[in-house]
Amino acid sequence: MAVVLSAGSCSLNLTQEAVLRPPSQDVLPGPAGGGGLSEPGDDGLAAAESEAAGPGEAKGDAGLGAPPALADARATTSDDQMALLDELISLTLPDPPPVLTDEEALLHTASDLPLVMNEHVQRLINYFTKSRRGMATIRVSMSRGSAYRNMIRRILEEEGVPAELFYLAMAESGFRPKARSHAAATGMWQFISSRGKQYGLKQDRYLDLRYEPETATRAAARHLKDLHVEFQDWYLAMAAYNCGPNRVKSAIRRTGSRDYWTLLRRRALPRETRNYVPIILAMVYVGENLDLFGLEPVDPAPEHQYDTVRTTGETSFALIADATDSSVETIRSLNEALYRSATPPYGYDLRLPPGTGEQFQREIASVPEDKRLHWRRYQLSEGETLTAVAHRFKVTTETLLSINSLPADPALPAGSRLTVPSNTRLAIYRGYGGRAGGLLESGTGRYRIASGDTLGGIARRFGTTVSSLLAWNGLSSTRIRAGRYLIVKPEGTSAASASPTRRTASSTPSPTGRYRVRPGDSLSKIGSRFGVSVSQLRSWNGIRGSTIRVGQTLRVPASAGSIQSGGVSSGAYTVRSGDSLDKIAKRHGITVQQLRAWNGLRGTMIHPGQKVAVRPPSNATTAAPAQATASSTYVVRRGDTLGGIAARHGVTVASLRRWNNLRSTRIFPGQSLSVSASRGS
Repeated sequence: MAVVLSAGSCSLNLTQEAVLRPPSQDVLPGPAGGGGLSEPGDDGLAAAESEAAGPGEAKGDAGLGAPPALADARATTSDDQMALLDELISLTLPDPPPVLTDEEALLHTASDLPLVMNEHVQRLINYFTKSRRGMATIRVSMSRGSAYRNMIRRILEEEGVPAELFYLAMAESGFRPKARSHAAATGMWQFISSRGKQYGLKQDRYLDLRYEPETATRAAARHLKDLHVEFQDWYLAMAAYNCGPNRVKSAIRRTGSRDYWTLLRRRALPRETRNYVPIILAMVYVGENLDLFGLEPVDPAPEHQYDTVRTTGETSFALIADATDSSVETIRSLNEALYRSATPPYGYDLRLPPGTGEQFQREIASVPEDKRLHWRRYQLSEGETLTAVAHRFKVTTETLLSINSLPADPALPAGSRLTVPSNTRLAIYRGYGGRAGGLLESGTGRYRIASGDTLGGIARRFGTTVSSLLAWNGLSSTRIRAGRYLIVKPEGTSAASASPTRRTASSTPSPTGRYRVRPGDSLSKIGSRFGVSVSQLRSWNGIRGSTIRVGQTLRVPASAGSIQSGGVSSGAYTVRSGDSLDKIAKRHGITVQQLRAWNGLRGTMIHPGQKVAVRPPSNATTAAPAQATASSTYVVRRGDTLGGIAARHGVTVASLRRWNNLRSTRIFPGQSLSVSASRGS
């Protein structure tokens, strides 16, 4: 007699061959391409023997170790884990004995889920209680599940479904939050993408809520409840959870029966579904009677507990760890749904170590919202000085004093906390945005477009307008491509202007700077150059339309680092975190050699907060426009467009094409372009 046990796309062949073979023969061959079970001599079998033996098997996920012989020997660099149902395949199980040991005790198992005992269930109970691998699977899965047991049962009861469906998650994933099947079903409850979205499990380039245990449990409970409402039978509901409701309805139509066991006998259900319910029922019997079989969990995992705080913007795990006196790995383990080491740029329920919620909110309030992706909080140790901290983070003491509103010579005791500028690098945990970045390059004002981005969404994220992004980047339409770069914080744009609350003409004081209009200029180009809007320029200069004349003098901000007319006035630029002389030179259309000469620098080392002259000293003579002061040649950088280069240098795309003999607007990184008529043809 043979029965086929399977779930998902995985099959479990049950034959009359005995499962209790000598240790040297107790090897279950893995399927072709499955990679779930070990071959003879495999490390997985050794692990199985170790885990079945008792203590010392705490290795692997959540400190508990993968189930014996279930580790994927061909694991990739991804930290996704194999789904348990993908591993319970090609098992050789015996026919049930005439009388099941302690059967009467099993039949008294208390359960809100209807329980039956038949040959299908008995065969699986024998496997889980008499096979070394089966026993080890139960022990390790129950040990891992102890971290989630109370949470899962609470949610199942709140949603009005049997608490014993706790074992459905055990059958699906072995309580691995990062489990992923060969069919791309994901998480502890093995949701496929479409079904997850149907039940509110958001999936985008920042997160996948199928990996979040509590949120996914709530979705699974509601899905199972809906299936029970539809089929009025828990066995059919579980079968539909596995293969989909349409297949179950089709089986009912073909057979005229609504009894799961009849559908099983008549092979009306898919092969992988016919033993899905027996697996779960066997796990209920065994899991609720562990003492009966001597299968107490080994090293039960501590209960999964945390505080929850709602965030509204991007914050790095490093800063969160600083604010909660924990580690980045701890924050990551509590927020498995996130694809990178930062919260998303929208509302998210951040999980924190228990008891740290209020502390986090106090600490995070000391860091500006637009700096939380990169800046850090730091606690002074005994004998540590402000100068030592400044040296450690490569900033000036003056910068630390300014950021933390400290007096010139503060007496800071050990334990004092400081906000420090930093350039935190984010870790990518899974396939975050494909090859697109979706990240703002610190200190450059450049954003790498991610797959799925829109110009409107980027504008909302950085508190600006689509028209400003079009002007700053020389774009003629709103069409953008993943992997390209956009200027989202042009030079001269203050933090306030890049925040969700934008400046208006009425709230900005009248500027004192002056700019002389040059050929090719427009109000939008001048506005982007100085980080202001066209409406502000109109208001300050009494302009009703958009017409300006070459040689006309306009009122513009006289902020440090802004480009003044024709190099008439010298400017000073304040170095930001992530800056380099090369970046500053390119931003202001000059060379590194000029920066070094004007600032008396012997090398290229600069520090955040340092003032750097980006225009010749007052005793130097120059008659060339600011953009051409250093050189009329520009080297194309990655992410550049011809329109963006034209806007940056105050010329037109047509002029650039004419000066460089370009037949189209296509350019390449490293290509040299003439950006003034003096060098063009």
